[in-house]
Amino acid sequence: MKKIQRSHYRRTVLPNGVVVQTDYMPHAYSASVGAWLPRGSRHEKADEFGLSHFYEHLVFKGTENRSALDIARSVEDRGGNLEAYTTRQETGFYANVVAEDVPLAVDVIADMLMNPRFEKSDMEKERKVIIEEIHSYDDIPEELAGDVFNAAHFAGCGIAHSITGKARDVRSLTLEQMWEYERQVLEDFPVYVCAAGKVDHETLVDICRKKFSAKKSGKKTPSDVYCANSGIKIVSKQDVQQSNLFWGTSFGSDMLEPRNRYAISLFNVAMGAGMSSRLFQKIREERGLAYSVYSTIDVYRDCLDWGVALATEPRRLKTAVSLSSDEINRFLRDGFTKGELDRTRANILGNMRVGADSPEKRVMRLAEQTLHLGRVFSMHEVERGLLTLTEDEVMDVVRTAFEAGKRTIAVVQPDDAKKTDLKEFL
Repeated sequence: MKKIQRSHYRRTVLPNGVVVQTDYMPHAYSASVGAWLPRGSRHEKADEFGLSHFYEHLVFKGTENRSALDIARSVEDRGGNLEAYTTRQETGFYANVVAEDVPLAVDVIADMLMNPRFEKSDMEKERKVIIEEIHSYDDIPEELAGDVFNAAHFAGCGIAHSITGKARDVRSLTLEQMWEYERQVLEDFPVYVCAAGKVDHETLVDICRKKFSAKKSGKKTPSDVYCANSGIKIVSKQDVQQSNLFWGTSFGSDMLEPRNRYAISLFNVAMGAGMSSRLFQKIREERGLAYSVYSTIDVYRDCLDWGVALATEPRRLKTAVSLSSDEINRFLRDGFTKGELDRTRANILGNMRVGADSPEKRVMRLAEQTLHLGRVFSMHEVERGLLTLTEDEVMDVVRTAFEAGKRTIAVVQPDDAKKTDLKEFL
């Protein structure tokens, strides 16, 4: 496998604190460009639950210069698309456009963040939309199981809160709170502008200097607090046919150190990332207990969590948990099977190469690494780190992490199902 080429990454910090980062792709026809705020649902106080997500919605309703329809048409009429999302860690706005429309995309996104027009009537209409969105998530047991896990495992810190807030939270948010959020965007938070694809760095810097001129120097990144708990939370719900499970653990900031993070990634891919993974083979292929089973990692600024998700018949839940627990314990005891480490490395590097052809995937790497890890790691750095890790190093990291990690089990099951005793798996 050929080595990954060194990146065309550049970074400039404007006098007002706006950070401009680019990943130039000389052979691309398009570009992805956006602006990210280092505030998400984990940073909200009790009377603000859902505020970041509501803000993400409301800035699309119009600015001092554009109506909501103007915002939608400005990018879509050029064949591009305008996206936004909120996580527990950040809020992001970005567009995928042809290369010559990068100035237009930056103009639209900067206008939304620097000059929003928050009208009471728009807020009331969007409030209804968001409540419908919350209800739609409540109808997806897999989504609900993840939220139940976060609420139980991270109880006592902001990661426990759902991104959208509950319907009652959204009903209580006010226009005054939205304007205070906007003040923080203009005056307190840093703004990270990231672009990947056919984009010239100096040109983008000049555009951002003009379009984000209303931004005052902001260096107040919201503080993060991490705590973890062990326990079991079972939620009964009508109109659910299966027991939907999410169980896992989390690790503190030590695991964000690059070599530790690579080790956990290798473990995750071997355990549950794909059809050839241990959990998929054991639980689906060998035993036929679940249609979907996988493991996943979420990375935050001060911790990361790892967990297993699956859905099965209530009477088979304990068997599925037992099999997944046994597979993890087998890995912790025996390590990788013959050839498994090399295959797992190749999986991660190949996946990274496939994503390297996509400006959207590359801009998300820029933004997420900056906001979660504090800096951008080139693909060359990641490749070198993965290839130089020994099996003994990987096993030392994973064993240390799991020895200290507290386990939490979350289940969303049919309301007529008996509760399964799962204490032995904590």
